[in-house]
Amino acid sequence: MLSLEEQVRSGRLVCPLSRQSLIFKEGELQTVDGRYRYPIVNGVPVLLPPEKQEAYLAERKGKMAEEYTAVKKPSSIKRWFNRWVNRDYRSQPSQEAFGQCIDAQPDDALCVAVGGGPHHVHPKLVNLNIGLFPNVHVVGDAYALPYADDSVDAIHCEAVLEHLEFPNEAAAEMFRALRPGGQLFAATPFMQHFHAYPNHFQNFTLVGHRRLFERAGFDVVSAGVCVGPTYAVGGLVFRYFYTYVSVPGLRQLLAGAAALWALLLRPLDKRLNRSSQAHLLASTTYAHLTKSAACSE
Repeated sequence: MLSLEEQVRSGRLVCPLSRQSLIFKEGELQTVDGRYRYPIVNGVPVLLPPEKQEAYLAERKGKMAEEYTAVKKPSSIKRWFNRWVNRDYRSQPSQEAFGQCIDAQPDDALCVAVGGGPHHVHPKLVNLNIGLFPNVHVVGDAYALPYADDSVDAIHCEAVLEHLEFPNEAAAEMFRALRPGGQLFAATPFMQHFHAYPNHFQNFTLVGHRRLFERAGFDVVSAGVCVGPTYAVGGLVFRYFYTYVSVPGLRQLLAGAAALWALLLRPLDKRLNRSSQAHLLASTTYAHLTKSAACSE
């Protein structure tokens, strides 16, 4: 992961309002002309005004802040369970696309996870989010990324676009900040229940996902199913019982049975994800994109 010092020294991390370079001064970040100043809290630059953070996080009664703050490092048993039992069986093409986008980057590359946190899914990623949550390295806004034009080598954006009221603006910002030849991996829900972090505005079909980024100027390297139909249906059935059955005890019984059923059938997605029809009921779709080198001309 590129350090904060190197991001500033190289001129990549900039003021999100003026796009001016930033300098370290008096324990904070300032624009060269001193007009804009940003605090550094426990090593994390806060490039989003407090009032904007509060406005975002107040949506849906502050549920996002409550849950993200409560996240703890999972125990070894839970990590084993999530890896070998509670798996989402991501499609092979989506895993390969993620590897090409992030794993293949050199150690000195700037790789930004837009909406990253509270987990750190890859050591090369700089997590950017709207609040000072665990594993957030930069506090900023997807609508005004604090990065210079053509300065980011790779971007990861997973389970984020459904929470943005104006996803077209965020896609345009990612295109602006990404260097020519840079890559973007995005994964976004299609068949998932309403979940607000801090709000939930839309899900995307595979076609809609592709078109969103094509409109922003990206070239599509590949796109398809990320997490498949069995995971989607199991999650929806569980949520149905958990949300709508109000009889004490019966709700837990039915929801628990649905969760067990989903867990047992989930490996079917290893085969279903290869089907040309998988996207019709997919939990999430992915898009592997690039910014054409011609954009530098």
